[in-house]
Amino acid sequence: ESFDERSYAIRSGQAGWVTSPAAEVVDDLTVLRLGARQRWQTKRGMPGARRIVDYVVFDTHLSLFPKDSADTEGNFDEFMGLVDYDFRWHVGDRFTLLSDGIFDFFSEGQQLTTFGALLNRPDRGSLYLGLRSLQGPIDSQVVLASLSYRMSEKWIATMGSAVDLGDAGNLGQRMTITRLGESFLVRVGFNADVGKDSVGVKFSIEPRFLLSGRGRPIDGIFVPPAGAYGLE
Repeated sequence: ESFDERSYAIRSGQAGWVTSPAAEVVDDLTVLRLGARQRWQTKRGMPGARRIVDYVVFDTHLSLFPKDSADTEGNFDEFMGLVDYDFRWHVGDRFTLLSDGIFDFFSEGQQLTTFGALLNRPDRGSLYLGLRSLQGPIDSQVVLASLSYRMSEKWIATMGSAVDLGDAGNLGQRMTITRLGESFLVRVGFNADVGKDSVGVKFSIEPRFLLSGRGRPIDGIFVPPAGAYGLE
């Protein structure tokens, strides 16, 4: 069946990797995978300190299944499928328009598209707002929102929400509070999944020395290594 996740795993070549988590999914299939990865670049910055940046990033791929063979049946009698794209337009250093999608062309094949905008300030936080549209065996339009914010030198808050514009309504929320200590990162969070009627709570402690010497993003916010600005 077209909605059988096992057929999707075979068509997408999941079992082709040595470390595939689905080693029990086995079948014979010949597929030609084509793709293009593009970076359109420009220069930004003050005079005398201009730098090259990726202005537009556009990646796309498609799979071709040979006609007049059993391989076409593996794609439900369609020659082309699994057409995807990933588009990012960096309008400015802190504002990006995003879109991605994947499409099949057989009856009830997936037609998944996401549009969104990301406002990002690496040392303070980020805000994302998007719309995900799915057509096929399931039809839905979901509004997605997420926020990461560094409230102070010690605290970071992250939250997210998903709302279906159809009959399903609210789909779920999540929230996490992270305390930045001298030696440890302490996280407390919860999540609610209305569709699965489940609620979860998480608690974790992570040694801060695991950060690289230059620091790394935590919940989307750049955090320098401990001691970078003196005793915390």
